[in-house]
Amino acid sequence: MRALRTLGAAALVAGLVACGSGEPVANSTPTTTKPKKADTLDLSDVTFEDLTGADAADVEARDNTYVAQFIEVDAGTTVTFTNKGRNQHNVVPAEDGAFASLDTEDFEPGESGSITFSEPGDYVYYCTLHGTKRKGMVGAVRVLGE
Repeated sequence: MRALRTLGAAALVAGLVACGSGEPVANSTPTTTKPKKADTLDLSDVTFEDLTGADAADVEARDNTYVAQFIEVDAGTTVTFTNKGRNQHNVVPAEDGAFASLDTEDFEPGESGSITFSEPGDYVYYCTLHGTKRKGMVGAVRVLGE
């Protein structure tokens, strides 16, 4: 039995040596790589509703969606979120600390909350009850500098 194991191991080694040419192959880098997932929604293909020039803007939280989902405002604009849905919702920044969230207990159906966006940038937000940072009930405020 020991002779069979030794013979099998020798055959395996010989087969592996025969398969390798010893020469490096040109372009031997992997052709597939695992894509790195973004932490938040990709805004490169999003069309923003232009609400610049206004002092205030409104976004409705309906059942499983925000209306207007993607808005563009000037720095210093106050955005009011109103829960027009039948369910509880919240408005949570995809980037921790980007702005103060509107928590579920403060955002029952029929209630509103406002956030003033002072600094230019893209502020992605989502409802933790009906989505993730990248899909589902998600939206964004693009704030333009003065």
